[in-house]
Amino acid sequence: MSEQIGTFELDHVCNTYTTGPNNEITNHTNWRGTAEGYGTVFGTLTFAPMPLSQMDEKLEGGEVRWTGQGFNEDGTVAAATGTGTWSKVPDKHAWKLDYVLELNDGSKIRSVGEIALETLKFTGTNYSA
Repeated sequence: MSEQIGTFELDHVCNTYTTGPNNEITNHTNWRGTAEGYGTVFGTLTFAPMPLSQMDEKLEGGEVRWTGQGFNEDGTVAAATGTGTWSKVPDKHAWKLDYVLELNDGSKIRSVGEIALETLKFTGTNYSA
């Protein structure tokens, strides 16, 4: 992996579910916390639409999008959006996420993390991309 930029730790806020025209469900999960170099962070993980019939324990992973903002103590703001994947962590009640973000200043970072489903904590590391 590239150079480590810092870590992040986010807490789950809420979920919003939407239904598409073909009865596909999209899960929008909202998070807040901190990230080194980005201050206080708020964001939404959007999990790609899935047919209702596939929303069960056999679901192993799929596409994800992050959209969010960081608010630094110096008053600057960083906004980012990006896509990647999520997958179940074998033998754990957790999901692994890996995505690349494009920031409002044109830079990119790779974010790798894990959501602990028991505690609803999302922690991980950001890398230069």
